Amino acid sequence: MSSMLATVESGIEHLTQAVNGLAVESIDNLTGHALGDDLVAIRRQIDRLEAEFVRRVHRFDRDNGALAEGAASTVSWLRGTCGLTSSAATDRVRMGRMLNELPMTMESFREGRAPFTNVSLIARLADDIGVEPTRTVERTLVDAAEKVDAGRMWYLTSYTRQRLDADGALDRDNRDHERRWFACDQTFGGVFILRGELDAEGGAIVKTALDALTPPTGPDDLRKTSQRRADALVELAARQLKSGNLPETHGQRPHLTLTTTLETLRRDDGAQPAELAKVGPIHAEAARRIACDAVRTIATAAASTDAAPADAATTANGAVLSVGRASRTIPAPIRTALVRRDKGCRFPGCDRPPEWTDGHHIKHWADGGETSLRNLVLLCRRHHRMVHERGWVLRLEPDGSVAVEEPRGRPALVRRL
Repeated sequence: MSSMLATVESGIEHLTQAVNGLAVESIDNLTGHALGDDLVAIRRQIDRLEAEFVRRVHRFDRDNGALAEGAASTVSWLRGTCGLTSSAATDRVRMGRMLNELPMTMESFREGRAPFTNVSLIARLADDIGVEPTRTVERTLVDAAEKVDAGRMWYLTSYTRQRLDADGALDRDNRDHERRWFACDQTFGGVFILRGELDAEGGAIVKTALDALTPPTGPDDLRKTSQRRADALVELAARQLKSGNLPETHGQRPHLTLTTTLETLRRDDGAQPAELAKVGPIHAEAARRIACDAVRTIATAAASTDAAPADAATTANGAVLSVGRASRTIPAPIRTALVRRDKGCRFPGCDRPPEWTDGHHIKHWADGGETSLRNLVLLCRRHHRMVHERGWVLRLEPDGSVAVEEPRGRPALVRRL
């Protein structure tokens, strides 16, 4: 026993010395090729160390080492002493138990031929469907684990799970479906926090829809991928609202309601802030953007007085005297002609199709601008926001081209029809 203990201590000592040697080694003069070779070699040894860690975890777990150390379980002991998360600790304990029954997999793992992630997938499969069924295909799984990346290994183990234990896979899918949830909560700062979990099919549907709307809009699109994905989600919702196919709520189609005054849209000094339903007060420029292409209802209100009846419908300025009929700021025939002319977003370099766009009044209708083709262009929602909230200047030239200038007077970009 003492001789074996000395051997283990010697191995750990050699390992420590080897890692110390790597830590002090200069890499400043290494070529990219040499660094790549180093990374592959180091990763392989890390995988081999993971194998030895898992092997020892299994023995520690089997002998109730955690209880002897005063811990409630092996997982809690690993979390507290080795700095692992609960998920990572559980993975190692499960892997130890499964791989003890799968010698071919463990051998490949210990020799550094199969990486940790692929071996973890085999262990998870064995845990799900049982060790005996997994043994019938172990050679195939190990051969694949030594050659393919984690994505293809995941597909292979999923395929094997369906083939060897279809009923079990169905039960797991049903459990995943029952766990689905989604929350959309607004903070006191006004922003919305989205959180949730979807089953595989539901997640694939959402991701497929988002991916279709995520590509950059053009060479000037410097948004991060995560920002493009967030904008894609908003785009999906906006297009669904615009389609009018959602069920009615209280006799009306679902829509966002902007309440504002003409003075606010004209950006008059002292004008009260506009209000957007479910958001609250918003900047006048945001209100102008929304009002560019919307359904408009004009209400006439009396000046605010203390004598107004207590049950009178009121605006911020006073009792409502009359409410006009709803009408589009850009009538359908003009929108049709606009789509035929512009064929999509007119911002230089943008390729977004018409259904992704709003009609933009170059001179806002609140400022007396015409609702006519010579005063309208199609802009995708990203570029519409750039023109309004970011201060870009847009012009429709006599030859039909669109020119835009950045806020500080940089050279204009031009897109022609």
